[in-house]
Amino acid sequence: MSQISDEIKSKLDVVDLISEYIQLKPAGANFKACCPFHQEKSPSFMVSRPKQIWHCFGCQNGGDIFGFVMKMEGMEFPEALRLLAEKAGVELPAHSNELSSSARNRILDILKLATKFYHKILMESSRAQTARDYLQKRGLSTSIIEEWQIGFVPDVWDTLTGFLLKKGFGINDLTAAGLTIQKPGGGNYDRFRGRIMFPLSDVHGNVVGFTGRLLNETTENAGGKYVNTPQTEVYDKSEILFGLNKAKQEIKRQDRAIIVEGQMDVIACHQAGQINVAASSGTALTLEQIKLLKRFTNNLYLAFDSDAAGQNAAERGISLALEEGTQVRVITLPPDAGKDPDECLKKNPELWFKSVDGAQLFMEYFFKKNLAGKNFTDPTVRSQVATTLLNQIAKIPDVIEQDFWLKKLTGVLDVDITLLRERLTDLRRKPMYNQKEAPADKKNQATEQNAPEIASENLMSIVLQDEEMLKIVADRLKIVALAEKHQNLFKDFLTFTQTAEKTPEKVIHRFRQSNPSPDSCQMIDILELLYEQKFAELSQDKLLNEALKIVDFLNLCYTGNIRRQIEREMKLAEEKGDSSKMTELMDKFKNLL
Repeated sequence: MSQISDEIKSKLDVVDLISEYIQLKPAGANFKACCPFHQEKSPSFMVSRPKQIWHCFGCQNGGDIFGFVMKMEGMEFPEALRLLAEKAGVELPAHSNELSSSARNRILDILKLATKFYHKILMESSRAQTARDYLQKRGLSTSIIEEWQIGFVPDVWDTLTGFLLKKGFGINDLTAAGLTIQKPGGGNYDRFRGRIMFPLSDVHGNVVGFTGRLLNETTENAGGKYVNTPQTEVYDKSEILFGLNKAKQEIKRQDRAIIVEGQMDVIACHQAGQINVAASSGTALTLEQIKLLKRFTNNLYLAFDSDAAGQNAAERGISLALEEGTQVRVITLPPDAGKDPDECLKKNPELWFKSVDGAQLFMEYFFKKNLAGKNFTDPTVRSQVATTLLNQIAKIPDVIEQDFWLKKLTGVLDVDITLLRERLTDLRRKPMYNQKEAPADKKNQATEQNAPEIASENLMSIVLQDEEMLKIVADRLKIVALAEKHQNLFKDFLTFTQTAEKTPEKVIHRFRQSNPSPDSCQMIDILELLYEQKFAELSQDKLLNEALKIVDFLNLCYTGNIRRQIEREMKLAEEKGDSSKMTELMDKFKNLL
């Protein structure tokens, strides 16, 4: 697999890949960001294009493109290999034991084949004519049906199951994929029957499930109008946004995402040329979906149905989005424009685009909605309105923005702002009804680094850049005061500078050419990133001053540790009455001082 992974790495750039997940900012020759794997206020996450690596100096996580995807997506190596191979256009061996051993990959293979099967039936089978007529009536072109791989399955018990079993897949895998239901008494049947099939893809474009829309709504015992894949190894409804895989680059380019309710709304928008659109599939936005969207933008435009269910779903999602620091706008359609984007685009496309451009900030929308038709001469009404609006203002993390809306509410209600601030403080003390204590996420917790380890890392990053600096440091530093992982590298580098032939080339480059161990090479890459992050812009005098301060600190820490160890041994010797040991330790202590 090493040859394949090397080929993939040669075709994918680490900066481009990580930019699909988080927003990177230039930092000299490198890029930086706040780490996605632990909470931090100032960026310590660095990405190097020349070295094709990433490293966080806060939590000490780092690696190449495979390591990033595995940690970010919670994947094992086979899944990351498959994902990145598809992205790089590298063909993987058809029967690799390492890949086929993954249950997740078997399910993805099944869903991919099922998508092609459903689509082929829709496009070619005489039994799908009614489905083709329906989609044509809904205004979908052949090219858009092809692009979205929309399919159809006849109202037959085991059309798909029989096909996939003949292809060599096991019945348990089909059940795990959510496509087949096994009867308690034996036998099995297709979950989806007599339905138009919409493939549901993750953000990378892997089909992870389906939504099946009932074609004949008068069919008895056919289940609901829409049936979704149940939760599986690869599909969790709360983590999927329909169409995001196709919309993400345009969302990033425009720096705004339009979120609608239904799949047909998304497809209609894309067909009309508006690509930065995805759907929550009729539910409120979840925290996972909001975090997924934040990879590409902090600006969300929400267009939910005008009925009560749609409005309630919108407000639940908006509350979470505000708490995550996302800027939310609400798209409101005029009464005669249709109930959703799909209808509006059919009636009057210009009206839809105008509504998007005129989207209101959520708080403007919420103020307007809750102030309309209210009798503010009634003190009870004034109190209720104040509580409703303050509950939303309390969810805004930015205090300046909060203050803006508080002042607006003061003007509307003609109330002293001090009273509103007091009420807001009371609301903040009460836990929100939808907030729960989040369990500690061990994989995202920062690895603790003590001060001497950090100092050792900083010093090594400096001395590797300058041969003269290394000599000055070597004369004053107790090498054992360095972190254990740095001691051998320091010794090897010092020996190299004392014995190797001098050339105009930078010493670190010459040391690399001497073929140090792979571990040393990896450590050097990380230390060079650290130097560029922290010290590259310092003058030579300031750099030397910084290095000498670190040397004094490390020596002091080391001496303190030894002193404490001697004190512990002296206490034990005293308790045992061992006078010779006490004399020996006293001499050590005097020499140390």
